[in-house]
Amino acid sequence: MFKKTKLALMALIAITFSIAQENTIDINKKKFEISKTDVVFKVKGMVCSFCAQGLQKSLSRLSYIDKKNYTKGVKVDLKDQVTIISTLEGAKVDHQLAVKKIIEAGYNVEAAYYNPTGTKVEQISLEIKDSKKGKHKKHGMNHKHKG
Repeated sequence: MFKKTKLALMALIAITFSIAQENTIDINKKKFEISKTDVVFKVKGMVCSFCAQGLQKSLSRLSYIDKKNYTKGVKVDLKDQVTIISTLEGAKVDHQLAVKKIIEAGYNVEAAYYNPTGTKVEQISLEIKDSKKGKHKKHGMNHKHKG
């Protein structure tokens, strides 16, 4: 009996570990877990907290953002150059519109990921090309970026 319980527990742990691995992605050597309602963008060009605020404000205006999560539905990680949006359960999510908003804010989107079933992360095909190549759009803050 103990042997069967031990085997069942080991199988459960292996399945849980396998599912957990399929719900994570590695960006800049850091693991990010993606829930069924999250969309993760690898964004280049964000250098300061004012950049993050402008991007948060722009993305939080999208109709499918769940403003109860993160900061008005958006989490910006400057250090790892990642932006995560939380979407409303069951909402029709326009990934390309979110990419467009990020590009309009003056940043490059290198990759985007989501977890439509809650069990496996998929990469989103980026249809919108960035013509700005890292140029910042003026975001109303009176400061200069180094570089």
